[in-house]
Amino acid sequence: MAENWYEVKQNHNLGYKMMFFILKTFPAVFMRLLAFPVGFFYWAFGKKARLVSKDYLLKIQVSLLSDFDKSKKLPLSTLKHISSFALNLVENVQSWAGKFSFSDVSWQNDDVFDLVKNINSGKGSVILISHLGNAQMMKGLASMGESGTEKKMSITTISDAKISQGLTALLNEINPASSMNIVSSDNIGPETIILLQERLEKGEVIVIAGDRISAHTDRNIEIEFLGERARFPYGVFLLVALLNAPTYFVTGLREKDFSLHPKYDMFVKKNPLDFDCGRSEREERIKETARNYAKNLESLSKMHPYQWYNFFDFWG
Repeated sequence: MAENWYEVKQNHNLGYKMMFFILKTFPAVFMRLLAFPVGFFYWAFGKKARLVSKDYLLKIQVSLLSDFDKSKKLPLSTLKHISSFALNLVENVQSWAGKFSFSDVSWQNDDVFDLVKNINSGKGSVILISHLGNAQMMKGLASMGESGTEKKMSITTISDAKISQGLTALLNEINPASSMNIVSSDNIGPETIILLQERLEKGEVIVIAGDRISAHTDRNIEIEFLGERARFPYGVFLLVALLNAPTYFVTGLREKDFSLHPKYDMFVKKNPLDFDCGRSEREERIKETARNYAKNLESLSKMHPYQWYNFFDFWG
């Protein structure tokens, strides 16, 4: 079983290219139907993915103290889990190719209105996403002007350069009009912080995932998550503190786990903490922000367990 996410082979570019070709040739529903045999193939031959899925679903079962997919049903549940991931990849391509409409995304009565107000007024924001639900699809829609805001969002995504490079090139090939920029997380230093602060001052949005530890440092924050201690990346939350801009936890979840015509719910929760404080208090606020993020992530994962797409030993 892979211990960390960066030890898992994640090159889906060839699959994305094939899906984009199919999407140009056939209706979107055809490609969604293909996701199920692809998911079955991955489930049948991906032993590590099945083991990781089973471990995660058992933790969900225990945390809910309910009859969610009892152990004897877990083989079928892991198939559902992996098939949901196959649908997630399809929806990525749909959004990048302009085949998914923002009209199929519903806002909740939460902090989304504060986020929209911020963007419309030209204030920069930091958005913390995760690998629960489909953050790529939400970014794809926003980068092409479908975000429900008056002002088009200019997005800078911070991610591992080795993994994102090919994906970014493919995204630009699929839709050159996309306004998404990539900053490598490999070596963020003072110059990078200044660059990001300048972009925030221009009203841009900085997006970073908070649920995967760094491949370049062992400094993490241990937080109780689904009943066990899990590692969250210290560097992400330190960056949030250094940028000191309004920060939101954003998640897009399919209303129904399996649907040929999916609709999404978008959940937005604003981090209540700022970092206008002394250095000693800042450290505690960094940890508290990480705990707030993890608590929000746990709550949403219990709502839609099959839309969790961290296929590695998250608890390590």
